Amino acid sequence: MNKRESFIINPPSYRESIKEGMDVYLQFYHVTPEVESLLTKILHRFLEQYDILYIKDILLTVLRELVNNAVKANMKRLYFFEKKLDINDRESYKLGMKKFKEEAYEKRLVDFDGLATAKLVVRASFIFRNGNFIIHVINNSPILDVELQKINARIKQANTYNNIYEAFDDALDDSEGAGLGLIVATMLFKNSGFPANPVKIMRREKLTVATVTIPVDHILKERQTLVAGEITNEIESLPSFPAHIKEIQRLCFNPETKIKEISDRIKRDPGLTTNILKIANSAGYMTINRVETIEEAVLKIGMKGINTLIVASGVQKIMESRYKKFEAMWKHSHRAAFYSQRIAIQYKKVRLVEFVYLAALLSEIGRLVILSIKPEISEKIKGLVGIKGIGDSGVLEEMSLGISHSTLGSMILKKWGFNEALVNTIEYHKRPHLAPEQYRDLIYIVYLSTVLLDIEMNRIKYEVLDEDVLEYFQIARREEFMALHNMLKQAYEVQSQEIH
Repeated sequence: MNKRESFIINPPSYRESIKEGMDVYLQFYHVTPEVESLLTKILHRFLEQYDILYIKDILLTVLRELVNNAVKANMKRLYFFEKKLDINDRESYKLGMKKFKEEAYEKRLVDFDGLATAKLVVRASFIFRNGNFIIHVINNSPILDVELQKINARIKQANTYNNIYEAFDDALDDSEGAGLGLIVATMLFKNSGFPANPVKIMRREKLTVATVTIPVDHILKERQTLVAGEITNEIESLPSFPAHIKEIQRLCFNPETKIKEISDRIKRDPGLTTNILKIANSAGYMTINRVETIEEAVLKIGMKGINTLIVASGVQKIMESRYKKFEAMWKHSHRAAFYSQRIAIQYKKVRLVEFVYLAALLSEIGRLVILSIKPEISEKIKGLVGIKGIGDSGVLEEMSLGISHSTLGSMILKKWGFNEALVNTIEYHKRPHLAPEQYRDLIYIVYLSTVLLDIEMNRIKYEVLDEDVLEYFQIARREEFMALHNMLKQAYEVQSQEIH
């Protein structure tokens, strides 16, 4: 890497490399927006690859902290060199640190070009080896003994805190790193069942090496063993999918069935009739004109459409009877389902319209069950949500259970006997680059529709969106993505106004 290059990435085609099980590293002088975006994308892709995306927030927090500390350490060494201060002399160190903090942070006098001239670099490497996910953050300024002792003491102390507020006072006077972000991450690792002190910092000749080791295979097996019974019991205790709905489905798939026969069979269940008309006339379903009767619905929506609404109605009935949080989730899912229909039409995948609607509508049922299995988890993490780098509480709840909501959702659909296409779409809609080839169109559409909703709810940012999917839909720039998003939002609002 020469002075003109702000970073190098190896291998350059990191997405394919991760898919093939190769190591990846990113080397840079300081954290530019492009470097930060790449760090996030590489981490995201690794976690997707091994279906452990629910630990992303915590790992991203610690990665950012370690990277920033490494850059700051290099800046500090450069500062001491330029000021002709002996960093190994105690008095010179105190004086130099005081001036460094004032100039580098209070006055923002940072010479990033000097880092390149002095060849002071940071390398973040990502490795998956023998069931362990390992992140190394390396900088070529060897850490001093006094710094190493202080940092390790901070990390050790973090394991004794009961809540984040106890960490604030210790973090406020921090000058060497191991600040609040690293303390929070260490606490979250501990509170979520990970081994104590997964973060190690050491000196290796002329390098400082910070390592995060997550024994993924061991942790997931252990945690899933603990909760497997509870999850299995929860799924097994769900009611079977109603037999009369399955019977109507069979009629819909039979080309010899007459419309009146289907209409009459639906009308035997007044609740089902009401639900189908309600969903058909909702803002989340693209009905051209309001339908008042089941006969109208069958005529206007068609057999595929009626089958979709029947399944949606059956799921709604089961979930509403069991989970209090279902109504709010269902409303959001209708929006994602509407987006998926529009995306399918926009990209000339009209034959998939009904299927992607149903898949997007059911995409969150695993999250709902997770939130209901362990309601006490919400109370434990209320004090942590919203702190630096930590986002959606549902992600932390997934982490505590050791299973992603998409995997759990696919397990529920298997229990109900849904087809392989729907099960796979739910299973892979959060890690679409692993999508089975025959279901790629379905999974990519549902992924895009659900991440649009995630962005609206501030769960994720554009920078971490799956690049394979963006390329598939020929979305090359953020502006193009925002244009699509705005078009879909406006269409949904228009539909809502027309319905109401």
